Amino acid sequence: MSGMKGDRVWLAGGAVAGVVISALAWFMVVSPELSNASSLDEQTVASQTQNISLQSKIHRLQADNSNMDALVASLRQARTALPVTTGLAEFTRQLSAYATEYGVVISGITAGDPAALTSATPAPAAAGAAAAAPAAGSASKTPPAAGAPKASPAGQLYALPLTVVVKGSAVNDLRFLAAVQGPGRRAALVSGTQLTGDASKRGMQLTIQLQVFVAPQAPGAVDALIQRLANTK
Repeated sequence: MSGMKGDRVWLAGGAVAGVVISALAWFMVVSPELSNASSLDEQTVASQTQNISLQSKIHRLQADNSNMDALVASLRQARTALPVTTGLAEFTRQLSAYATEYGVVISGITAGDPAALTSATPAPAAAGAAAAAPAAGSASKTPPAAGAPKASPAGQLYALPLTVVVKGSAVNDLRFLAAVQGPGRRAALVSGTQLTGDASKRGMQLTIQLQVFVAPQAPGAVDALIQRLANTK
């Protein structure tokens, strides 16, 4: 009998030891491996998603690169409509071409002073300079420091007012006006018109008040941008 009890004790002890070993194996080996496998699966999904996004960007850049000539031409066209200088000589030639095409005579072109349409960025204060507040009741003003930097016009938008006077028949005058307002090489905004004269004598005079726009840039900035676009092809 004592032998049988001993065998049962050993069997029970062996079963308990097996359960303990299995539990230790699960928590120390199997579970960490499963966790690592799950983490690898998540990383794989994240990498695949990132690859899809990168492929989409690559395809978009390839499409832009294949269309680079059109992009450069579009940039040049935009800079013709909104030049970096007043370009009055070129705009005058443009108006003369319209006048010849529509049978009118330009009798005068007057330009006003350009007006800023955007606020200039304030120039940075000189290093180490501190503006002292004037004493109460004092009317004295501190003059600007000699050699202080001025706000640069680069990056600002300016409107240049023009008055154009043409003579011709009423029909031709209006056709000239339509050309000025239409999609031309230089963008122009007509703000006022006046048509005077005797229509029966074909001696109508049309006075057009308009604005053309200027967007100054740092010297060579536009050419540098075009060069950079060209070098990406």
